Amino acid sequence: MTAPRPDVADVEARLSLLALDGIGPSRLRWLTESTDPARVVEYLRERRLPAVCGPPPPGVNPDVVENWFDTIRSIDGPTLLEAELNNGHGILAPHDDQWPFHLDPEPPALVFYRGDPELLSVPSVGVVGTRRCTTVGRTVAHQIGFDLARAGVGVISGLALGVDAAAHQGALDGAGPVIGVVGSGLDVVYPSSNRTLWEDVAGHGVLISEALAGTRPERWRFPARNRLIAALSSGVVIVESHRRGGSLITADEAADRGKPVFAVPGSVSNPAADGTNGLIIDGAIPVRSASDLLDAIGPAAVGGTEPLFRPEILGRPDPLDGDALRHRAAVEDPRDNGDLCRRIQAEIAGGPCPIDHLVLSLKSSLTELLAATYLLVASGDAIFDGGTVAPIPAPTP
Repeated sequence: MTAPRPDVADVEARLSLLALDGIGPSRLRWLTESTDPARVVEYLRERRLPAVCGPPPPGVNPDVVENWFDTIRSIDGPTLLEAELNNGHGILAPHDDQWPFHLDPEPPALVFYRGDPELLSVPSVGVVGTRRCTTVGRTVAHQIGFDLARAGVGVISGLALGVDAAAHQGALDGAGPVIGVVGSGLDVVYPSSNRTLWEDVAGHGVLISEALAGTRPERWRFPARNRLIAALSSGVVIVESHRRGGSLITADEAADRGKPVFAVPGSVSNPAADGTNGLIIDGAIPVRSASDLLDAIGPAAVGGTEPLFRPEILGRPDPLDGDALRHRAAVEDPRDNGDLCRRIQAEIAGGPCPIDHLVLSLKSSLTELLAATYLLVASGDAIFDGGTVAPIPAPTP
């Protein structure tokens, strides 16, 4: 069981409010925007609303409020907290340093997670699309996910069938940061056919939800989920979408937050591309690949002045620092790792090669590849600028 939090009273109050019937994000914000959550729970138990509540959001009528008054007394925050912890779920609250929604206009009350919450701070791109995608759409989504992951950029999607699942699988195959945002409790796998993918994302990345354990996937939760994908992303790419596809909501949420929206163009005779082609007509940036995407979004949008390739986030050495590997190169003989060194030299014989290209072509781990590269640099057989390995220029006659 995860250790109790120091701000446990606030978390228990937020859990209690999340357990109310029909308490979506807008209704919860309405209750708590000017009043501490623990105090809101006290008010509801006294059968009254906070005095500073403004006009209620759509659908909040006297019957809804009366139901909250009736049910809040039977909701026990400590029991809800224990249930989440017993399920192996971590909890992030707005007080936490890792909280990723400080500047978002529609933050969740809490985030439940499985996996590594540090990945929520990795520069990431949302990759979403229709469940009813074509084979081409599925292939493109997988390739974009794979290439973004290899570039050290997080891939965020909703673990739905079709494009979402393909993007997640691509990121997993690329061994990069992968973030799944779901519309049910973390213990309620939906769709059930994605169970293995669900577990893989939780095991190798992070899986998050704003819903309590046991929450079923109600229809309204998916548009709410889409806003979290947009909030966590530096930009969103729609691979395929029908004319009224749910992924268009993610595009709208990204645009509302000033995030760039990208779309993969498709055939005008393909219904699964109606939505994406429409986005392009409306001003979305057309992209064909992760390369187009990263060229368009730029380092400033994805990670400020940080490099896009940031393997240190995943516990890997940083190729732009590499002090430990340089030290290793200074004390080791290149012949100790001769086979990999020779293969690198063969790859760069025709000209400079990006380090991520070498990882793929030589099927080597980044750590091994960087160690061998620094050995070549130390022996005077290669040049390495942190991103590209190049041969030593031939002397001028």
